[in-house]
Amino acid sequence: MIISNLSIPQRFYRLLFLICVPGLLVIFAQLLDERAEILEQSEHHALLLAKHIVAVQSTEITDTKALLTQLANHESVRNLTYGQCPELLSHARLLSANIANIGIVAPNGDVICSLQTSTRAINITDREYFQKALSLEQFTIGQFQQDRSVNQATVNFAMPVFDDNNAILSILVAVKPLDRWSHTLAKLPLPQGSQVMLSDVNQNIIAQSPFNPALLGTPSNASWPTLASNQTHILNDDNGHRRIYFTLPLAISDTQNSLDVHVSLPFEQAITQANKEVAITLLLFVLAIALLIWQAHWRLQRVILKPLKNLLNAIESLSQGQPVRWSQKSQTPEFNAIALRFEQMANIRLSIESALSHKHAELSALLASLPDSYLRLDKQGNILMRHGEFAKRASVLAHIFPEHIYQRLLKHLAELSAHSHCQLEFSIVENNKRHVFECRLSPILDHAQAILVVRDISQRKKQEEAINLAALVYNNSSEGMVITDANGYILDTNPAFSHVTGYKRSEVVGKTTAVLGSGKHEQSFYTNMWQQLENHGKWQGEIVNRRKNGELFTEWLTINSVYDSNAEPYRRVAIFTDITEKKQQDELIWRQAHYDQLTELANRTQLKRHLKSRLNQGKQQLAILLLDLDHFKDINDTLGHFYGDQLLTEVANRLNLLSPLCSLVSRIGGDEFVLVTHYLGNDNTLIELADKVLKQLQPKINIGNESFHISASIGIARSPGDGTSSEHLLKAADQAMYQAKQQGRSGYAFFSNEMREHAESRMRLLKDLRIAQQEQQFCLFYQPIVDLKTQKICKAEALIRWQHPQKGLIRPDSFIPLAEETQLINKMGEFIFTTACNTLTKVQATGKQLQLSINVSPVQFTSKICHLSKWYKQLQALDLQAQDIVIEITEGLVMNAQPRTQKRLNALTAQGFSLALDDFGTGYSSLAYLKQMDTDYIKIDKRFVDGIADSKDDLALCEAMIMMAHQLGILVIAEGIETYEQHQLLLSAGCDFGQGYYYAKPMPEDALLAFISDNEKLKS
Repeated sequence: MIISNLSIPQRFYRLLFLICVPGLLVIFAQLLDERAEILEQSEHHALLLAKHIVAVQSTEITDTKALLTQLANHESVRNLTYGQCPELLSHARLLSANIANIGIVAPNGDVICSLQTSTRAINITDREYFQKALSLEQFTIGQFQQDRSVNQATVNFAMPVFDDNNAILSILVAVKPLDRWSHTLAKLPLPQGSQVMLSDVNQNIIAQSPFNPALLGTPSNASWPTLASNQTHILNDDNGHRRIYFTLPLAISDTQNSLDVHVSLPFEQAITQANKEVAITLLLFVLAIALLIWQAHWRLQRVILKPLKNLLNAIESLSQGQPVRWSQKSQTPEFNAIALRFEQMANIRLSIESALSHKHAELSALLASLPDSYLRLDKQGNILMRHGEFAKRASVLAHIFPEHIYQRLLKHLAELSAHSHCQLEFSIVENNKRHVFECRLSPILDHAQAILVVRDISQRKKQEEAINLAALVYNNSSEGMVITDANGYILDTNPAFSHVTGYKRSEVVGKTTAVLGSGKHEQSFYTNMWQQLENHGKWQGEIVNRRKNGELFTEWLTINSVYDSNAEPYRRVAIFTDITEKKQQDELIWRQAHYDQLTELANRTQLKRHLKSRLNQGKQQLAILLLDLDHFKDINDTLGHFYGDQLLTEVANRLNLLSPLCSLVSRIGGDEFVLVTHYLGNDNTLIELADKVLKQLQPKINIGNESFHISASIGIARSPGDGTSSEHLLKAADQAMYQAKQQGRSGYAFFSNEMREHAESRMRLLKDLRIAQQEQQFCLFYQPIVDLKTQKICKAEALIRWQHPQKGLIRPDSFIPLAEETQLINKMGEFIFTTACNTLTKVQATGKQLQLSINVSPVQFTSKICHLSKWYKQLQALDLQAQDIVIEITEGLVMNAQPRTQKRLNALTAQGFSLALDDFGTGYSSLAYLKQMDTDYIKIDKRFVDGIADSKDDLALCEAMIMMAHQLGILVIAEGIETYEQHQLLLSAGCDFGQGYYYAKPMPEDALLAFISDNEKLKS
């Protein structure tokens, strides 16, 4: 063990510890032996008590056996008359208080007589103790049972009764109630908290103390630990208290079914008492040790540690340059002698240090007054002394200076002589700043040492660089510079001035700046410029000057004044940039931003600026005509954009012919044009202008080898009635234009309040639709589809509903068209598919099979963002099959399928999805084309089904559709069946499936599940 670094107290306490430990261990061992002996005595006492309990119980059983033996040998018992018990039995029961009944049983198990009378015959052949008494012909002990004679829990004892030939005449039975046995146990002289329990051969409880009737007959191991017999066990009970447990057999040597005695005595007090005696003895020993340590500590502090502390304080005072004084003398002469000698030595040293400190302060004050840093070096470059911020950067010369400077300094130090001086310059970059230093090395006479003086010359270098940089900028700047006196006479110019103006420096020096005058500015312009210079010392602005060759140019000019010490103008510095090309580019950019490049008409930006300007002029009224070319997209798609652009250019030229009647003609994008005109409250003038526009477009347009006739739909909006801002007017005109298209195109329509209300209603509906998607207000209803032949529910159609918080349930025809127009149908379609799949999973979980139909919008097939390709993987994730889903599409999608739509349809059918054509018969479908599209079902529209009962034509039409579909292998679903007659007619026509209110109305998911469960097959 390493103890060299230990203090005196630590060494002393360690020694005391080593002395005390052996004694402590010996005493602790003796205390443990005494504790074990106390516990052993307590355990032996408990065992004797347990054996006493066993002896008492054995005596009680032996007495019972002796009683039955005496009764069995008595003549009155041997010569028993059937049904009459000998009086001897009653006397015997009186002698034994714990016996509730004594009876005599025939070998066949019938009770011959019983002290406890009973109105019914009792047979005990099933009792094991009775069977063993017969077979073993000896005294037997029973198990826990409900005795039939006394109707309570008992343990019975049996003794055979023999005749003179040792043949069994009968069995003598004694009935011992378990509650009396338990009360007998309670009377035993046991310590408080003791527990005693008797168990039969089956380990069922037959008696216990304290008595708990509910535990009688229960297994003993449920309330008592399973222990080996004749062994002592100390265990914790449910309360965590230690107890001593015994299990002893209650054996009667010549009996069967012996009993066990379980004894549990409290042992916690014995253990606690033993632990208490050990703790008291140990505490007394520890107190004695503590007293010894305290006395030793007190002597150690007084004799050794306190004098040492005084010495340490004196040394600390000396290190701080303070006079040394002992606070008190030690009790030992050795420490007093040391203290006296140390005090004398300390005072001598302090006086010498004081003199040196005074001289050092003078030198430090001198060095501090100078801005330089100083280092005193020996010939090897070691720092002997240093002063100043730079010198304190490091303690080693190599860490202060750059490597090349350090090597040069070492070389000069090695060649040090009285006349060897050197001067070096170097730079260091710190915190992204460059510092320049100058150092001078001078020898110290008569010493092999030198003084190195370092000075920061960064500021001086910056000033030099600034001067050089200013000259560099002046001579190489791309901006023209002119320096004049206070009155504008040119003193100097830079090369850029000559490059821009064409004048050489020598041609303008001594002249005024008027030499550059262009004559484009009035005299007031220059007067204002000089006033600004006189009042504020600077001027900045755009000015047109003339080059030497007479060419005009535009420049951005900045003039600043330089003042002398009297605050009078001394010089003026003019800097200018030629912005002629930039002005031209800005003008071009402005035109490109405000005019259409193709038609050179004003664009939407310029139109809005024009409208804003006109509307801001006050009460002036105006009107706009927004025209959209009819079928222009067809020309673009068929002939290409070249012909489309040429057509737009020709239309713009024709509209420009009407510019005298308009304040502005503009193209706002695509094939839309806007004319702005005056409006004096007379709509007839606007109608005349609209007619003129249409007439201008009527003549044939020839482009190359192609000829076109073009027309337009015009929307007219007036200010202020239809709007007071450009946005409102354009919006109103756009709505009116769509109204004109709906009226047959090639015409015009005025904006009206009805259009506004329709647009506002549409916007409110669109807003509600977006909120509905965010707040998940949509839900699915399901309408069952029935097999007409079997009446079984085999399909269902998923129908979306909108659960509006104020308007209630909204049908899809009110919002689906708007959802398709705004592309919201894509998310809505994903919701329908996902919800339908979840419903299908729940249906299949009930063991039912159902095919769900979902409606897919044409927009979902034509949209660029399409999730139809992910549906198959979603089904696989839910362990569903593609044929479980029927995709319902419209006739229009089939007949006008684009390549993208056709590709997506083919992909879905290839994956196994079934295809159904909804509302069949309302369009221009071709059955042969449907077969080519791999259609699985057609759905006859409700409009045909409604009339089949009253119209032979409708019935014939339905029959024809069904027959042709079947010939092509296509199944038929009839929609809108509402009556039994319609059902029968369609069934007779061969229709495969039916759907309508006749079978069931659309219902939510939970209702569908219940409907399928209750109506696997519908009744006709």
